[in-house]
Amino acid sequence: MAKSREHTLIAKMSAVAVFGALSFVMTAFLKIPYAGNAGYFNFGDIVTLLASMVLGPIEGALIGIVGGALSDLFLGYAFYAPWTILAKGLMGLATGFLYSVLKNKKGLRFISPFVGGTFEVLAYLLCYYVLLGTGGLINSAFDCVQAYGSAIIAIPLYLAVEKAHVVEHFQE
Repeated sequence: MAKSREHTLIAKMSAVAVFGALSFVMTAFLKIPYAGNAGYFNFGDIVTLLASMVLGPIEGALIGIVGGALSDLFLGYAFYAPWTILAKGLMGLATGFLYSVLKNKKGLRFISPFVGGTFEVLAYLLCYYVLLGTGGLINSAFDCVQAYGSAIIAIPLYLAVEKAHVVEHFQE
């Protein structure tokens, strides 16, 4: 049975809502605070990276923005929310876009979550410098662990989703 364009759109919209909620939960409730209350390590990036590869750049950026920014607001880190919007948006966009360009390159396609994670790290590096000065730059080390660790976890998850033929439901 051929699926319509509307079916694919509805599937993507539903997936953005579900992944956005999952990103929020994994960010807000599975967090490890940094020293000095200067942010927190979380697992929401796994969801954003996976969704960016499955759904695409815009959807991945939306999921990262919703999950991350709502978590910042929920946890009392509202001053980070604008930076989170930038960091998670760039991460989702870069990952999804690069993955779409490289999707037919079997091994090479999986550099995309690492590139996306690098954009996140750089955005937060700027954030720490602006908000905390040079002393706050040490937090970027934690962001590297979070971003690249999340990429390492997202790749086998993507392979499992791909093998289960779930990815096909989101492509036109």
